Amino acid sequence: MTMLPQVVRPKEREFVKLVTTGRVTGLPHIVMIRFVSQAGAFCVLAGSSGSDWARNVLKAAGAKLRMGEFVYEVAVTSASSEERRRTVGDFVKKYGARLVRDWYPDTSLCLKLTPVGLPTRRGAAKGETETELDFQTWKARKLDYYSSVVEAFDSAAEEYDFTISQNFINRWSRQKSIMELLKLTNQEDILLEIGCGTGAEAVEVAGEVSEIIATDISEQMIRILEMKVRAKGLKGRIVPFKVGASEISKVASVLGDRKVGVAYSFNGALNCEPELERFPSELSKIMRAGAFFVCSVRNTLCLSEAVLHGLALQFREMAPRKKQPLMVSVGGRDIPSMYYSASEFVRLFSSYFELRRLIGLPAILPPAYLSDRYVRVRNIVGFVERIENVISSRFPFNRLGDQSLFVFQKRR
Repeated sequence: MTMLPQVVRPKEREFVKLVTTGRVTGLPHIVMIRFVSQAGAFCVLAGSSGSDWARNVLKAAGAKLRMGEFVYEVAVTSASSEERRRTVGDFVKKYGARLVRDWYPDTSLCLKLTPVGLPTRRGAAKGETETELDFQTWKARKLDYYSSVVEAFDSAAEEYDFTISQNFINRWSRQKSIMELLKLTNQEDILLEIGCGTGAEAVEVAGEVSEIIATDISEQMIRILEMKVRAKGLKGRIVPFKVGASEISKVASVLGDRKVGVAYSFNGALNCEPELERFPSELSKIMRAGAFFVCSVRNTLCLSEAVLHGLALQFREMAPRKKQPLMVSVGGRDIPSMYYSASEFVRLFSSYFELRRLIGLPAILPPAYLSDRYVRVRNIVGFVERIENVISSRFPFNRLGDQSLFVFQKRR
């Protein structure tokens, strides 16, 4: 009996996504694991009996499996000697003897993950541009925008860190953004993050500053950040706060008579703020004179996107951002997102902030949704990363990347 849904991608027939709960932290822990189906159960091998995911599931005796849009709640038991023997044999048939020998030298731990009831269905975590709805169809449904955004990011929260960590361009952009941020901070600063997600940047930066107020509109993102704060002993160093960008001055209730020294917003969080014109004024109210604001925003024109699709003869996909807003997929939900040209974005802030620096993020590397294509040829074209570091802050490349990183300073 196969446990596979009828419609799954080829990769999803090779791997299943296992979601466990950290034994100590309580945080979601996600891995992609190989499997075979036996008598209504997913049977898996652990490369090592000390693997975190294996220890997690054995302690909890349960977990979740994700396969495309299907989510299974599973009970976890150790396989019998006979079940282990059959599983190893099935692994060899499915994946090959060499892979089994190299990846599973210790086959003593074989687990049965048996679904408890029927699977539920939720939106598959797709690529950012892999949407099913166009804007007119979404608009015709008369959905509340803020509610849609909250639902999308709530849905993405559990797998958010895993999704980012699996994407080379996302990791590269995050580190570049943090590097630019730390150039502007000192140990006494109070920082403010807008659209913190699960707080990966805040956790990395917390040791370099006095305090970070980390804000997001998603309750589930904030919940995971609160768990990280407890697990990492960062209480008082990171203060999670649920609020949208257009109402960011509400953090004054946390600040008291203090002011923010540096604010930041990465990975296009501001592209999902429909009342962005309110944001600069709101932000200005809680920042000290001369304070810096660093943010990355997705552009209306991406040079590398146009070139790569052109080389692949995908001419209709060379300028997908031309018509705004653009539908994007977040947590398996399709939501509208507004992209901006650099000059348009600067104008929105000009009454309260001056532009000090503009950097392509990345300037000539591909956007994150094309990361897999780049990684496949990175050994051949890796020199592009060296060129990137030289030209990313130069005109016009700083305006033609997937995103642009803006460094603003509040007017005195």
